[in-house]
Amino acid sequence: MLQNWELLRSYMLLGIDNLESEQKFLNYQQIYVFRRLLRLGKSLQTILNILQKQQIHNPKKHFHQIPHAVNEMSTYSVYILYFFFHLIENIMVIHQMGFFEKTFNHQLLKITSHSFWTLGLLTQLVFYLNRLRSNFRRESEMKQQISNGISNQEFISQIRALTNERYQFGLLILRIIGDLTCAMQKAQIPEKLLNTRFNRGLVALGGLMSSAIQIYLQATREDKKQNVCEV
Repeated sequence: MLQNWELLRSYMLLGIDNLESEQKFLNYQQIYVFRRLLRLGKSLQTILNILQKQQIHNPKKHFHQIPHAVNEMSTYSVYILYFFFHLIENIMVIHQMGFFEKTFNHQLLKITSHSFWTLGLLTQLVFYLNRLRSNFRRESEMKQQISNGISNQEFISQIRALTNERYQFGLLILRIIGDLTCAMQKAQIPEKLLNTRFNRGLVALGGLMSSAIQIYLQATREDKKQNVCEV
């Protein structure tokens, strides 16, 4: 969150105090490099997530209206795309630390890695939108069961669970949208599609929104077990 706050401050100071604005932007870049160092083991963690996927996302434990094959494909696709994103990021960090003698085109690697991140985020977005649609369908089917003898207490309890699930899906979707501003910017997608770049303020706000949502989700997860399985 601090990284994106520095970027937002840099944007807000443009035209007012350009020297301070550039200092804030330099702080943002330094924090970004530090975060990349902390993510050195992320590619390995992604492999572990794939191996543990059946425990994390077991369809027998969760009621899904979406075809099982679609869930499987979406989940594995996200993990694989994130694996390549973190792997390329790790290669760049290790190279900058002087472990490789070979010269790399860091700009091309950055565009490639963030293209993988963008594709992973878009796959997640489609996944959660489908889960959201499934949630509404389940609620509709449940309302039809009232006439089939389901008790009011049981009905209210299940509706509350579905409402809470929708709320969490909504937060996850907003978090992905926030991350997309940063991922697409570094992949130079706005330049290729719109012949322009997102300004620092938009990227910073997207990052702040994503960070705030992630902190909230982590905090609530400590208090109680959540119903939603994240990809």
